[in-house]
Amino acid sequence: MLRNRIRRVPVTVRDTHYIHEYLVLPDVAAVVAETKDGVILVEQFRPALGRRILELPAGRLHRGEDSVVGARRELQEETGYIAGKLRLLTRFYPSVGLSRHKVHLYYTKDPTPGETHWDPTEEIEVKTVPISEIPAMLYDGRAADAKTQLGLVYFLASMGWTYQRGRWVPPRSAFLRTGATRD
Repeated sequence: MLRNRIRRVPVTVRDTHYIHEYLVLPDVAAVVAETKDGVILVEQFRPALGRRILELPAGRLHRGEDSVVGARRELQEETGYIAGKLRLLTRFYPSVGLSRHKVHLYYTKDPTPGETHWDPTEEIEVKTVPISEIPAMLYDGRAADAKTQLGLVYFLASMGWTYQRGRWVPPRSAFLRTGATRD
């Protein structure tokens, strides 16, 4: 799998010469898909971790594929949902010491349900997580990978949630709707 995917480059730092190795990997597209019931996530087994984790729908871009096209494709393949308008949230490098690939993170609201098209190596359970449960997922490690953590943080911030004194606080309008009080 990694044959011809390891690059070696000479580096000099403070008169020390060495060869740095990094992986050549394709860019990835990921989607925060919001429905009236919450955010769509996928649960799947990750061999590197030896367990199942919840993640944003995401996948590798095909060679030359536009990231918007890839985000739309991955959302439908993994969840069956068809994205409407996709808005770019950010692009980031998840592990610059290991690779130079980027994650293109998108947002869509109210995608249309459809059919999944899993790869032969995928066994996915699609879940919709209520927005109120997202902070707990960020704390307890259920949303364990970088793209999912960052995507959910962007999502909460865009909804007016703030991170204060080590916890996520919902927007004031959420308290007004529910009659809850802030502590």
